[in-house]
Amino acid sequence: MKFWKTKIVRVGVIAAVALLLVLFFTFTGLHPKYSKSNVIRPLTGDTLNCTILIDNKLNPGNPALKFTTDLIRQFSENNHCKVEVGVEKSSLEVWEDLTNGQVDVIIFNAKTDSIPEPFRDYLTVSIPVEKDYHCVMRYDDDSVIDNVNFWIAHFKPTADYRRLYSRLHKLETTHTYSLPMTRYSISPYDNLVKKYAAQIGWDWKLLSALIFKESGWNTGVVSRMGAVGLMQVLQSIANSMGVEDIYDPEQNIKAGCSILAKTQKTFRSQGMDEDNALLFTLASYNAGEGRILQCQKVARAEGKNPLIWEEVASVIPLMIDGYSKDGVNVSSFKGAQQVLDYPKKVMSQYEIYKKTVAE
Repeated sequence: MKFWKTKIVRVGVIAAVALLLVLFFTFTGLHPKYSKSNVIRPLTGDTLNCTILIDNKLNPGNPALKFTTDLIRQFSENNHCKVEVGVEKSSLEVWEDLTNGQVDVIIFNAKTDSIPEPFRDYLTVSIPVEKDYHCVMRYDDDSVIDNVNFWIAHFKPTADYRRLYSRLHKLETTHTYSLPMTRYSISPYDNLVKKYAAQIGWDWKLLSALIFKESGWNTGVVSRMGAVGLMQVLQSIANSMGVEDIYDPEQNIKAGCSILAKTQKTFRSQGMDEDNALLFTLASYNAGEGRILQCQKVARAEGKNPLIWEEVASVIPLMIDGYSKDGVNVSSFKGAQQVLDYPKKVMSQYEIYKKTVAE
């Protein structure tokens, strides 16, 4: 049994599962709430390109990798589409290939790797395929995103998957092993996220979506502005909150949620509804509360309702090079497009988690 515990085989399993999941759901109608008519674009006749990110221990001649590609080939034949598999070390070039459409899916280990910052606005991550392993896809590739997430959530826990897993790896049916119930998990920090999300009145999946957008679940990431960790908290703010170790996941999440709670209170006190308060809070987490309050002032000057995010968002492009009107003077806002996109990206990831991750 030692053979099946090696990293090589685990990566092989992940590759097979992840690539099969892109194809399987489209043609089986597995999810009870989503018929084939709900799939945005069928994959019949398509060529899917997948890159598996590996380390030096897995080489192209390894039998586990060959087994995986054989399995993918058989499955693609059954489902009338072609799958091309590449095996690469992580690099900016590989992630750029995914962003520009040369690759459809990247499989990576979120514990040892992360999505590089320049590409995070354009990519989304699946729920875990196997422990720390995820599929990464483009935000605009709805067909692949839906098929990947629905398949993981609703096929992995089934007896069919267990039989497939057991047969393909030649394990005895009497052998006991544990398959992670990935539909119940988003990250290794789920318990912490649930704890602090409850304290600010958020769904933990929403907080998870924000954390993914901020850091891609990388506890050690540092932005160009010096923001650190899972929730990208500035050291100066952490110090003011008494946070001793900003790299510690719990302290980082606690600090980030404290910021969210304070900002949320600010906008709720203005009398806006909860949906708008949430969108203003998300925008503020990205651009800073002070900047969004400025946006509200510009909205008033332009005759817009400052309590409705869509109306405030409509005037933000006016601030890119600065704004001056009716006594309202605002400096240039070069991050205007980013703050417009941020709430949409977080809410999009939240919708994915709501569809595919059980409580």
